[in-house]
Amino acid sequence: MSVDPRLTITGIQKLQQANAQMINALKPSGARGRAVKYGLTEGQRYAQAITHVGRYKVGGNWIGGGSLKASHRMKYDAGGGRAEGTIYIDPTTRNPVTNALPSIYGVYEHGHGDTHRFYERVIEERGKRISDGMIGVITGAFPKGG
Repeated sequence: MSVDPRLTITGIQKLQQANAQMINALKPSGARGRAVKYGLTEGQRYAQAITHVGRYKVGGNWIGGGSLKASHRMKYDAGGGRAEGTIYIDPTTRNPVTNALPSIYGVYEHGHGDTHRFYERVIEERGKRISDGMIGVITGAFPKGG
């Protein structure tokens, strides 16, 4: 059996190109990093959407809070070849009505359980959808067969 060297070289070049494309996609500066940022954004948005808003009586009037809802932040880190992120309650924000720290009372709010568990609910209610979206970002950057 004879092998045509032109086909073999062409095949190797296509494989090398596909391999380079996959390696680039898996870098923090590539699709992997975009996937983590997508997951962070979706997770933070949903946490904000479902976080309960307290009400406070000021001068005989009830006003809405919202400091805890507004204090969810996200941080992306691509240092050292990593692509990871964190969603957290900003420790520097304060409730303008009570001067309390959402980063403190947010822990207690989350601990009330049931619908108050905003971060657990992100995972339970949106985790699969978010992870599927993240996988889609990465696999969308991979070479197409053919």
